[in-house]
Amino acid sequence: MERKPKRSKTLLMSNEEEPPLIRRSMTFGIQMLPDDLVLNCLARVSRMYYPVLSLVSKRFRSFLTSTELFQTRNLLGRTESFLYVCLRIRHVSNPLRLFTLCRRPNSSTKVMVPILSPDSIPKYLPDVVLVGSNIYVIGGSIKNNASSSVMVMDCRSHTWREAQSMRAARVNPSACVLDGKIYVAGGCQNPDATIWMEVFDTKTQTWEFVSSPGEEICRDLTRCESIGYDGNVYVKSMQTYGLYELHKGRWRKGQPSMSRGGSLSSLCVIDNVLYSCWSCMINWYDSEEKLWKRLKGLEGLFGITHYVPSKCVNYGGKIAVFWLEKVHANQLHEETKIWCAEITIERRQKGEIWGTREWFDVVFTTNEPNVDFAYVFAATL
Repeated sequence: MERKPKRSKTLLMSNEEEPPLIRRSMTFGIQMLPDDLVLNCLARVSRMYYPVLSLVSKRFRSFLTSTELFQTRNLLGRTESFLYVCLRIRHVSNPLRLFTLCRRPNSSTKVMVPILSPDSIPKYLPDVVLVGSNIYVIGGSIKNNASSSVMVMDCRSHTWREAQSMRAARVNPSACVLDGKIYVAGGCQNPDATIWMEVFDTKTQTWEFVSSPGEEICRDLTRCESIGYDGNVYVKSMQTYGLYELHKGRWRKGQPSMSRGGSLSSLCVIDNVLYSCWSCMINWYDSEEKLWKRLKGLEGLFGITHYVPSKCVNYGGKIAVFWLEKVHANQLHEETKIWCAEITIERRQKGEIWGTREWFDVVFTTNEPNVDFAYVFAATL
């Protein structure tokens, strides 16, 4: 009888998975390399895999959180955009929670992973912005008192530090970023219009007050939201919906058509074009015609027929959209799902802008019913 040849165990493995012995020997081998070569190797690996690689050894964890690794990735042109989501959960002791989107181990799907934050961060009514690779948590309430504190998380290492405090304590302020500077408006218990807005220079790490728009406008902007766009700071009243514009140090009325795109906090800017996300319907602002237009090509792609809370962000020149889905059973809340979609955008003839959905999936599930989006950011790392 003819004997069948033995099949190699390696051939029995999937094409994407290596035998355990080989994986162990490869891991051991790379750890024997000098530091500069290890950094060079790790810099070429997507940061999506860093949470898994951090489990290899303490040495790896040290490399993965180092500024040298970030500098090497920059030199090699291996930087990527990474998504951060800040959720607000009502009626809990820690209402503000920060997550980052990572790849699941042994899977191509993605999941939101929580990031630890120190107890010193104001959890109630701060504002949060991203500048470069740093997330700034600004103002808020600490033990029912307005805070002037500024805490910073370095997205490269997920480590926190204190920054220079604001000149005025603020609760529920509105912050936006323009040209690397952070403009913070409102939130003061003091009605003095001269301290209504201040600006933080992230390079010099200094604060200074911004010229006042006047007492009447400041009263209208007691509750406001803001965005940096096209070289200007825009501030919108949450009471009268009036829009004001800070242009070259002077205040003036903003274009009414621009404010019709919905909440300024639901807007993002890509290639100097404003995009608005409302219940996963994406529009863009034609600044020449002063009209909001629908982003074509996405009709019915998400299957959403009713309003859902949603946010969008510039994700490396694409649009990342997050939205909530409340799942009920027998009229009772069962779970909350957070979905994410990635959309490429393309300019076509006659000035039209089209979108193409690359992927969408559930990235987080919780039994907590009182959860909502606070902020969504994309950092280049």
